[in-house]
Amino acid sequence: MSRQQSLAVSAAAALLFLLSASSTQAFQPASSLSSHHHHHPLASAVAGNEETVQIVTSPITGSETNIKYPTQRGSEVDSRKIINYNTNNDDENNNASPLLALRLSHILFASKELATQTLDKLTAAEWNFEQMATSVSNCAETREEGGSVGWLNLSENFNDTTNIISNDDNEEKNPNEHLDLILPPSARQYIIDTPSKPGDILMMESNRGVHLVQVVDVMVDVRKLSYIKARNTKKKKKKQQQQLMEGEGTGVKVYSNDMELGEQKVGGTSRQGTKLAGIMGGALLEQSEEEVAKLGLTYKIETMGCQMNSADSERIEGQLMSLGIRPLIDDERNNSDEEEVTTTTTENNGGLFQETKTNRKSKKKKPDIIILNTCSIRDHAEQKVYSYLGPHAKRKRDGEDVTIVVAGCVAQQEGQSLLRRVPEIDLVMGPQYANRIGDLLEDVANGNQVVATEASHIMEDSTKPRRQSSVCAWVNVIYGCNERCTYCIVPTTRGVEQSRPVESIVDEVSELVNQGFKEVTLLGQNIDAYGRDMIPKRKFSDLLKIVGSVPGLERLRFVTSHPRYMSLGVVDAVADTPTACEYFHIPFQSGSNSILKAMGRGHTREKFLQIVDRVRQRLPDAAITADVIVGFPGETEQDFLDTLDIMEKVKFDTVNTAAYSPRPNTPAADWDNQLSEEVKQDRLHRINELVLQHATERRARMMDRVVEVLVEERNVKVPTQVMGRTTHGYIVYFDGDIDELRGELVNVKIDRCEKFYLAGKRTDEPVQ
Repeated sequence: MSRQQSLAVSAAAALLFLLSASSTQAFQPASSLSSHHHHHPLASAVAGNEETVQIVTSPITGSETNIKYPTQRGSEVDSRKIINYNTNNDDENNNASPLLALRLSHILFASKELATQTLDKLTAAEWNFEQMATSVSNCAETREEGGSVGWLNLSENFNDTTNIISNDDNEEKNPNEHLDLILPPSARQYIIDTPSKPGDILMMESNRGVHLVQVVDVMVDVRKLSYIKARNTKKKKKKQQQQLMEGEGTGVKVYSNDMELGEQKVGGTSRQGTKLAGIMGGALLEQSEEEVAKLGLTYKIETMGCQMNSADSERIEGQLMSLGIRPLIDDERNNSDEEEVTTTTTENNGGLFQETKTNRKSKKKKPDIIILNTCSIRDHAEQKVYSYLGPHAKRKRDGEDVTIVVAGCVAQQEGQSLLRRVPEIDLVMGPQYANRIGDLLEDVANGNQVVATEASHIMEDSTKPRRQSSVCAWVNVIYGCNERCTYCIVPTTRGVEQSRPVESIVDEVSELVNQGFKEVTLLGQNIDAYGRDMIPKRKFSDLLKIVGSVPGLERLRFVTSHPRYMSLGVVDAVADTPTACEYFHIPFQSGSNSILKAMGRGHTREKFLQIVDRVRQRLPDAAITADVIVGFPGETEQDFLDTLDIMEKVKFDTVNTAAYSPRPNTPAADWDNQLSEEVKQDRLHRINELVLQHATERRARMMDRVVEVLVEERNVKVPTQVMGRTTHGYIVYFDGDIDELRGELVNVKIDRCEKFYLAGKRTDEPVQ
């Protein structure tokens, strides 16, 4: 079924349901959707000016903690309350808030009864918002657009007859006047006054009827959320200006554009700048692609850590490429006159004769922009970052034109301290800004150092990520984590949970399928929590069924599950959705209930085994993988044996193991019952032996079976072979031409089973 057909849901059928539904059915009343009618935390122009960043001493860790990224269990996790865009500004008429607008969709009804019944169906994911707007909305202006309202400017002032936006005639004008026929002022005021976030659905009445309004996206000026430090001192600026006036060569090109270097302005619009200033100016001034390409700006990105970081890197690359900055090709050489000279001397006849040869070749090109996307999960993460940055910092000290960016979890964790340790860094940004690096680079191009680590609502991507595969793609569905595991730094670095709207996820997956992608993996730090932060709440199991039904999608995966929240309904959804792969990644971390309690995991070994039993019942052949930590503070030998016992009971296909390492700002790091490295390494060795044993056993069952393999890439070790995966996630190698088979589903008969891969031959036999 095409997208147009799926949207053309029968209006008659929908209305028949609504009209036939019992009026006594218990629906959530509209007033309960927003029982606190206080000022919207996203609208500082209305809410007033307050300082919300508070540094408090954690009663658990004893250290100073930013309450926007709390690590204490029981602390606030509602992003509507934590993420606050209020700023100090003495000018009441100046909207200094970084939050500019909300993007909305709505459905208009004649009665509250019809609206509440529709909301119930939307909450249960039986219908989607766009379909219902197209089918039953009374709003003729938005019905054909699936209910799309567009952007609501938050600078509207309902306490005055004038507003802050002026037209060309210098007369005050209401910035939302064009929405009067769609959302009357009373409805707009309700939306701005009600705390909400992307994905929420609000209900309100106006003179047009009853509205269901969905918040689809937010528009934030991320530069206002950033700490900006001018890199150039007045002395340096004066020297640079003098050099330019005297025509002295500084080794740095001068571009004519509207970008500023700090506050320096030299010779009209000509300023000393960098290649980045030139290309950012070109992007802002809409110069031709040829003019921007002449700058030849390149980037290199290094990604550490989990799949979330990999997905973030793809979004970062998409932003850079949209600006005309291209990835550096391996072994790429400079086209300039710079040469690398090597001299070779050989001796003959005891040194009586010498022959000297001189080889000249162009120097290997170095990237103009270095991005390190960091991970803080493992020990010594910060040291690894500083070690990696060393050579690039030296390039900058030597006068090279290079921009250094540190992104990811270490960036969020360390913030401004990174600038103190490595002054050559230009931009420090947390994971929440991965798809806004282009905005932040504007201030870098102006000659500033920028730190962007403030809490912010995640905005939808305005550019397409640069996917690392043409077959399989990551799709974020929820960001952050509300858990407070005593060993984990993730809530500190990735913030509170923020679920994306269902419609945004479905649109992204549909676009990926149209581009030829065959497999999608839904990503979340705690994916089972999807939707619990929304108003009204949603279920991850419903999302699985919706995404799994996208026409043309071949395979659907998801990571990472949490035993505390993973419902049996998720297992049933996988079993009942043909595109969902029979694969579950469920970290259990320990098999000891006492250690699980100390970790703050919120589940028991019995709860975990109950989930495993459901998987084995519904999907007997499914693969189950996990994460586990050994050597946690206070872990006894019996606690460790309990972990080995649960592994024997489950027989995991793969387990990612790690010896406990203290992480900053986590409670367990300060406990006095730490185990010795000798004990931790001994237990890690013992558990890894069991992991290998079970991995071998699990793959051995595939011998002589015919499996369906989605071909992804060439086998890098054997170029005549291709590599793909089964629905279980097993890697399979077999002979084939990658140019012919990439993205194809191929039946392979397995004739070799190793610990972590399978091998076989193509066959016409059916899958067993």
